[in-house]
Amino acid sequence: MKKRWLITMLLVTLLSVALLLAGCQSKNGTDGESAKDVGTQEQKEVEEEKAETEKKEETEEISLKFLHNSDSFDPETDYTRELIKELLNVDIIPEMGNEDDKVNLILNSGQEYDMIKLTNRNLLISYMENGIIHPLNEYIDKYPDLKNAFTQDEWDMVSFDGQIYAIPETNTNDVEWGFAIRKDWLDALGEDIPQTIDDFYRVLKRFKEEDPGNVGKENVVPLTMEGKIIFNGLSQAFGVSAEVGGYIEKDGELLPSMELEGTRELITFLNKLYKEGLLDADYPSNKNETMISKIAAGYAGACRMTPWESAAVRTIKESNPDAELVFMEPFKDADGNRSIENRSGLKGFLIVPKSSDKAEEVVKYCNDFLAKENYEKLIVGEEGVSFQMEDGKYMPILPEFDKFNKGRWFYPTNVGERYTELFSARAHKEKEMGELWDDINEKCGQYSYDPVLNYAPTLDNEIEAVKQSLKEWTKEKVIKMIIDEKELENFDSYVAEWKEKGGDRLTEAYNEWYQNR
Repeated sequence: MKKRWLITMLLVTLLSVALLLAGCQSKNGTDGESAKDVGTQEQKEVEEEKAETEKKEETEEISLKFLHNSDSFDPETDYTRELIKELLNVDIIPEMGNEDDKVNLILNSGQEYDMIKLTNRNLLISYMENGIIHPLNEYIDKYPDLKNAFTQDEWDMVSFDGQIYAIPETNTNDVEWGFAIRKDWLDALGEDIPQTIDDFYRVLKRFKEEDPGNVGKENVVPLTMEGKIIFNGLSQAFGVSAEVGGYIEKDGELLPSMELEGTRELITFLNKLYKEGLLDADYPSNKNETMISKIAAGYAGACRMTPWESAAVRTIKESNPDAELVFMEPFKDADGNRSIENRSGLKGFLIVPKSSDKAEEVVKYCNDFLAKENYEKLIVGEEGVSFQMEDGKYMPILPEFDKFNKGRWFYPTNVGERYTELFSARAHKEKEMGELWDDINEKCGQYSYDPVLNYAPTLDNEIEAVKQSLKEWTKEKVIKMIIDEKELENFDSYVAEWKEKGGDRLTEAYNEWYQNR
């Protein structure tokens, strides 16, 4: 009996232990699941918090203090400033006045600006060498819309020792300067628009002798130009660069126009025009406004101009509704070819002072500005509201488009090739201006090329100083040769002097860049 009782008690004990172990095992297993669930939940909460923080950082408004050139508007209240704030969450704190001396003081004294827009490339290399602006490579690499917007040549223009120190802004690739002529005067003479240099000379001579505009022979100015030595669309017919003293590319080498026979021929042609009274007697001293005044008065038969002289066209038409000023195609060279420079190349650049702690924010702003979803809206607004498409062209809807009048002041950067088609809306804000812009680009665009030196990097300070000195010296000598035949006889000695004054060094420096670009 006692033995049976012991066995029974043993079985009960074993059963209790088994149940206890099973319970513990079940409890431990449940706790394990709970810990796992708790861990997963905690991780999820951490990730959500991180995502929320990142989202907040992305949507949090950034303020950037911006220094740019002086202009006649209030940037504080400008529409584009508000649009940038709305689309990009960037509040631009604007200040005008980016004169060289002021910028030098700001950078050297550590004043707090986040970005400064400049055009003087001679200063850039000094800032890079002195380490007073931020290198931007590490940030640019993070933002593909910006990084891929420019070619390597364009980045090289704002680089030093392998580091990028500025964000470039490239110019539109339209044709801005060309030669225009009074079509109504040609019609009165039964002449077609000149195609060659000989055609041009003959027509100018007939303008002077026959007064087809009935303005009085004593008032006729067959050809007027500003007192510069840039003859875009004409000089290429002589095989040289648009500006006397510039360079052309031939067989993989950059050749200085000063040393080419075509430059002598060009100056000889202009000297002939001046001597015979076909080129404005006031050419050497002409400012743009004095030249335009002669066009507006109806005295000029031909001129070197841009589409922006639309007011002169309107003035002519007020006294003569039949007056018609049109652009000519580039003149043919000896082989029948035409060429003319467009205005592509480096227009300006944006720097970030070392005193700013927002270098990445500035780079991001540039990237977001160029992003496809923002770019068109910031430049021309919305289709059907501020612009419309007509025959594939951007055309303004006024007065709504006027909100964008001063918008360019705020652009941190721009890509000229992309901007050109949008620029059409701005060019067509006035009827006559739009017609002139269409005219020059329809006639000259197919013959246009990118000026090679517009993509050259900043040279060292010494060579840049030589370049500037030569430019001023060349202008003085060329104008003397155009107005004085005796000076023209000294052409060869002027070329030799040009070489001695640094022309050879400049040519060597440009070719070193060109061969290794």
